[in-house]
Amino acid sequence: MTDPDHSHAEPATRHPGENQADVADTDTSSRSPADTAPFVSDRRPGFAERHAGTARIVAITAGIVGILLALLSPFLPVDYTKAELTWPQQGSVANVAAPNVSFVPVSMDVTVPCALGASLPASGGVLLSTVPEGGAEAGKVGLFVRATADSLQVVQRNVVLLNTPRAAAQSAPDCRIVVESDTEGTRGSIQGLPENAAGAGSGASAPNDDDTGAVRSFDLRDPNARPQIIGVYSSLPADVSTDGLSFRSTIDTRFVSTPTTLKFWLLVLGIASTILSLAALAVLDARDARGHHKIFPAGWWRVRPVDGVVTLVLLIWLFVGGNTADDGYQVTVGRIAGEAGYLDNYYRYFGVPQDPFGWHYHYLSAWMEISTATPWLRLLPFMFAMASWWLISRAAIPRLGRAVRESTPAIWAAALVFLAVWMPYNNGLRVEPLIALGTIFTWVCVERAIATGRFFPLTIGIISAAFTLTIHPTGVIASIALIAGIRPLIKRLAVRRKRDGLWPLLLPILAAGLAVMFEIFADQPLAPILEAVSVNGQVGPTNKWWEEPMRYYMLMNPTADGGIARRFGILIVFTCFVLVVVMLLNRRRLPGIATAPTWRLVAMVAGSAVLMAFLPTKWTHQLGVYAAIGGALAAVATACADRTIMRRRRNRTLFAAACAYVLALAFSGRNQWWYVGSYGIPWRDAVPDVRGIPLWTGILAVAVALTALGLWQHFRDDYVDDAVRTGTSRSVFARLRSPSIIVVSTIMLLFTLVSFAKADWTQRNSWSWLSSNVNALQGQPCALADAVLVEDDPNAGLLSPARVAGQDNPSPGAALAGTGMEGFDPNGVASDLSEETEEEAEESSSGTSTAEVDRTQSDPTEDGTSAETDTTTGSSDTSGGQTAQAGVNGSTVKLPFGLSPSQTPVLGTYNSPSGTGRLTSDWYQLPENPSGEQPLVTMSVAGQVEYIDDLAVTRPGQRVRLQFGRVAPDGTVAPAGQMVPLDIGGAPEWRNLRFPMDQAPPGATVVRVLAEDTSTLRDQWLAVTPPRVSSMVTLNSLVGSEDPVLIDWEAGLAFPCQRPAQVKYGVLETPEWRISPDREGERVNSQRWMAGDSGGPLGIIENELRPRVYPSYLRNDWAKDWGMLQSLTPILPQTDAELTITTDTHHGLWTPGPMRAVKN
Repeated sequence: MTDPDHSHAEPATRHPGENQADVADTDTSSRSPADTAPFVSDRRPGFAERHAGTARIVAITAGIVGILLALLSPFLPVDYTKAELTWPQQGSVANVAAPNVSFVPVSMDVTVPCALGASLPASGGVLLSTVPEGGAEAGKVGLFVRATADSLQVVQRNVVLLNTPRAAAQSAPDCRIVVESDTEGTRGSIQGLPENAAGAGSGASAPNDDDTGAVRSFDLRDPNARPQIIGVYSSLPADVSTDGLSFRSTIDTRFVSTPTTLKFWLLVLGIASTILSLAALAVLDARDARGHHKIFPAGWWRVRPVDGVVTLVLLIWLFVGGNTADDGYQVTVGRIAGEAGYLDNYYRYFGVPQDPFGWHYHYLSAWMEISTATPWLRLLPFMFAMASWWLISRAAIPRLGRAVRESTPAIWAAALVFLAVWMPYNNGLRVEPLIALGTIFTWVCVERAIATGRFFPLTIGIISAAFTLTIHPTGVIASIALIAGIRPLIKRLAVRRKRDGLWPLLLPILAAGLAVMFEIFADQPLAPILEAVSVNGQVGPTNKWWEEPMRYYMLMNPTADGGIARRFGILIVFTCFVLVVVMLLNRRRLPGIATAPTWRLVAMVAGSAVLMAFLPTKWTHQLGVYAAIGGALAAVATACADRTIMRRRRNRTLFAAACAYVLALAFSGRNQWWYVGSYGIPWRDAVPDVRGIPLWTGILAVAVALTALGLWQHFRDDYVDDAVRTGTSRSVFARLRSPSIIVVSTIMLLFTLVSFAKADWTQRNSWSWLSSNVNALQGQPCALADAVLVEDDPNAGLLSPARVAGQDNPSPGAALAGTGMEGFDPNGVASDLSEETEEEAEESSSGTSTAEVDRTQSDPTEDGTSAETDTTTGSSDTSGGQTAQAGVNGSTVKLPFGLSPSQTPVLGTYNSPSGTGRLTSDWYQLPENPSGEQPLVTMSVAGQVEYIDDLAVTRPGQRVRLQFGRVAPDGTVAPAGQMVPLDIGGAPEWRNLRFPMDQAPPGATVVRVLAEDTSTLRDQWLAVTPPRVSSMVTLNSLVGSEDPVLIDWEAGLAFPCQRPAQVKYGVLETPEWRISPDREGERVNSQRWMAGDSGGPLGIIENELRPRVYPSYLRNDWAKDWGMLQSLTPILPQTDAELTITTDTHHGLWTPGPMRAVKN
């Protein structure tokens, strides 16, 4: 008796994955391997049969232990690291910084003697605050105990909670201000104030004690009333007495935990028991007396040409391929995880971890301990890709039937479609590469279990599905393989129950399903994980299932989300899906196709599309999970389109037309890639065209022609014989059998590779991923940091007026004004230079930026107004403002980039009486022998200026030119030509025009500024400063690898040598620098995703630090907006706080209370 559904019962000449179900189109999975074992009375029982009884006992006992300990793991005790901030420190009232990543503390106790008010000036000051005064939203988020000219006040989140007359309070020796805050609310009172003190009322509990407005106590029963803590700040004099002055807060470190000794050994026991139960199950499986099943059947490691092509393409892509959207996010979270003690989300969510999803950060963090060089990091997705391809070609395709396995076109189609999805989606460090691998591995394990009748492969598949799910919610698609195979598996269970019993089979399977809990709760108990899930849900984004069309809307958008390659990969997979489903429904039996496994593969794709609708986010990145199952499905589709199965030539022609329509739809998008991945890419700003004719129109014409041909064949075939109807001619085209998927996929593959080859050639003198990765192999792994040039001292680069005829050592202001100036004024600059979002939206739609569209579907946080002497309207020094002291030419305009007002004049036409202006400056002397470190003449400008962008397109604006001149022996200057500036845009903010020195006229030694404002419109103005020729240094040499840096999530991968500001004991290390992506990416992605309202680090640094933008440029690609470098200095002098660290032990249900996860 033989089992036709068991490949290993077949002769050795059969392929390991083949079974008779492939031919007969029937699923014989209900038949048991036990049924196939012949009863030979004279054969000695094997090991499995002799130890079957013991195996049953072990399977049950070990399974029960594994299950119980897995269920117990969330509740077992852990050791929590407790961190407390106390102040004054070392008897000093100096400011200390300890920015809480959770923003608010678990608890806070403040006591301030009223007498300290006498130590402040008569005008008042801050006795104690949790946020430095002058922060962007200091009053909105912090607690301030302050003295005004006539009162002592406690103000929290812009609400006056306590208020009493200053004179009476500070003269009362026992008076003190007490504030307590915890997860139940915030309370406070003014204690020890005599009843007969001025302003005293009848009761301390009254919210408003008398007509003077004195408030002696408050009680806010709201856990969200806690203030944000960045540190402790005070304007008290250094020699003041600290008697009675105290501040104590408990930092929220609920996620910084380690297993107790008890929990550790119970987890070890649970894991060992689970493994033992699975081993016992394997012994019971072996009772079928069919011998050992090879893990890697014959031919598994034999390399074929298609394997070589896949490997070669993936290796090339490792070096030249573009990055994915969140690579920087993944890198930074992995890099800071070790110091943080848990998987701190870092960029959002108030510092909660990724748990229960995100275990892949653990291996990512360990991987980066070796190196952060990009080639090393990209080895991970490369290995995942190779493992996925090996499973597709060695396990999935053989399982799908003889027609698929023996079809060379099917194998090539699988490879090409796999690459079509993998390359645009999975070349980075996001979770999709591992999920794609976990999904196909789970399907293979389930199919192995069905084919062999053994349950050990099923348990491996269950473990794979569970761990794939806990990588990211998208991993839920791996569970579809289990659901799809449940019917034949239940049938086999019913048969095996008679031989082995029910519990010896079920308990190991259940233990395998729960084994993932050992990983989830290894060091995190239940309560913190539930709190993390709650915070993630409150902060969002949390899209609903009915908003799933948003994902495909974004796929069709002209952005990097909907780039040509991204569109094609998903559309071709869906096309294959439709073809296979139609063929399976239309014909009950497909010759050579294993119907049951194919239906289960189809269920994987369909189920994935359904379950992804329930994910809380709708990013197109998540579509990368289709790579492996899509490749396997393409093999089936190609086999179905073969003339041996799809006999009518009409159908084959119409399928070819469908593939052509997919290609045309893909090419109707732009060739966009993420961030630096777009550098030099052709058609990144427009639809691909040839001589103005879009490529998609030509492809569409081919598709229409094929459709017409198919319709003609439909009507013609009624009048021809079978040979013509089936297309059995011996032409070259006919011998291609089923080329449609292969042709369109090859076109897309070649287009993608040629695009990046062209980009690498275009960027050969600047920066590209290829040059960066090659440099990394040569010991220079710092990527973009070595290609960004920075003016570290712009003031030193200011050009001096030339000593030429007609110029007698003019002052800086006179030199810039020149002669005949009209309409320009030292204060002719708008005070608000915030970038115009409408204009930016237009520029984004034109493709000049690779930034992602709105990540949160919400408005960015509005910037507050600084309380410092200078007034400004933005979060950097390029956003305008005024100063109290006039500069070198009488201007009170706040200058950007660290330019000194005492050295740098400024002139602008804003509010010019005539609305226009004209300026010709004096001649400035160029350096006699400019070095390679002085490649540019730069000039800081504001307003609307005409310029040439990185696409060599001239953008409209007011006219600014740099005129070069040659000096004659008699000192006269002969103009030698003018240069149109290069720029990155961003009007009306301050920015730097660029004039490459290597394009200057030969012999030119002087320059002057020509500026002309010809528009009377109020918003069409311009402002200029003198030209500079600065010696530049690389960003890497300036910032180094030791200083703490806040690297925005989009830029993280491109700066592997810079050290992210760490998180330790729930406190963010104060960064000294910030690196941001291009202008649009910073505005749309960083400002929104990293905003304080969402628990991001901008809510800390904008309240703690003052930024200064450094002029910076991408080497030899001067008009490229690479991003922005800012130095960060504390708003108030401060030192890092010393924390008190202790350890507490609590059970898994213990919680310090709810976190604050609401907007300010």
